[in-house]
Amino acid sequence: MRLSTRTLLFAAAAAVVATACSNSAVVATVDDATIDDASVLALRTSFSEDSSYNADEYRADLTNLIFFEAQKNAAHDDFGLTGLDDPEAVAAKIADPTPEEAEIFANVANTEDRTDATVAAVAEQFIIKDEVTAELVNDVEYLTDVYENQPLMLVEVCARHILTETQDEAQAAKARIDAGEDFAAVVAEVSVDTASLGGQLPCPSPAGGYVPEFSTASATAPLGELTEPVPSEFGWHLIIVDERTEPATFDELLSDPLAYLHPSFVNELWTGWFNDAISSADIAVSSQIGTWEHDAYGILPPPTG
Repeated sequence: MRLSTRTLLFAAAAAVVATACSNSAVVATVDDATIDDASVLALRTSFSEDSSYNADEYRADLTNLIFFEAQKNAAHDDFGLTGLDDPEAVAAKIADPTPEEAEIFANVANTEDRTDATVAAVAEQFIIKDEVTAELVNDVEYLTDVYENQPLMLVEVCARHILTETQDEAQAAKARIDAGEDFAAVVAEVSVDTASLGGQLPCPSPAGGYVPEFSTASATAPLGELTEPVPSEFGWHLIIVDERTEPATFDELLSDPLAYLHPSFVNELWTGWFNDAISSADIAVSSQIGTWEHDAYGILPPPTG
């Protein structure tokens, strides 16, 4: 099972009413850490306004707090990281987010029933991910394996292409472009890849993320020059690589791994670590709330009747 980190953005759940616990009551433990009722109640205005709660929402929010504690414990055990929930660091993250983080903060802040405590919790998740990711991508053994055995993972390209069904069609299209016709005009007329406007592929993209023949061509073609037809399982490609970045040496990769590792590969590292952190944690939930189910990565409701 792959656990999506979107779980951590406090999505609403279906309505089931439950009675409140005492605010000081411990409602969950994660290894040696405890989570009290008040920490959950702080996340929604409806929790503080009503004497009874939406049980599914309560369990969903408590699950997120459990995730945070498990991650912080694993970050300390694996990398010696501390202070990931420091209020000053949280405030700094909220004040100076990345554009992607700013959009998420805005979505949370504009969601009915959410509080500043939820925004702070999301900021804490961003901090944990930033700090842990920095440790994961600086693993020399991992980087050595990538550099020596998966070098195309480190090559990012901005490329355009024309896709035809046959080699003859590709050769004819190439002849037209070589004779001076506009690349985008030929794309519009002959390319069977109608999803790529003007033939433009997502930029940048890891060369290693394409099918093998396209991957090799995009990693080696002279910049700005139209390639010969390249076969793949999809047909025949004419490719122009407009930009390409890759580390010249292993030391260059070591100096700034995030400059060369595509976000998709970084996220794969993070997701694997995240899942391990949750699955290896010793988690227990108050019987009034439900039962922690490791296989489901969440809280099962208490039995009824």
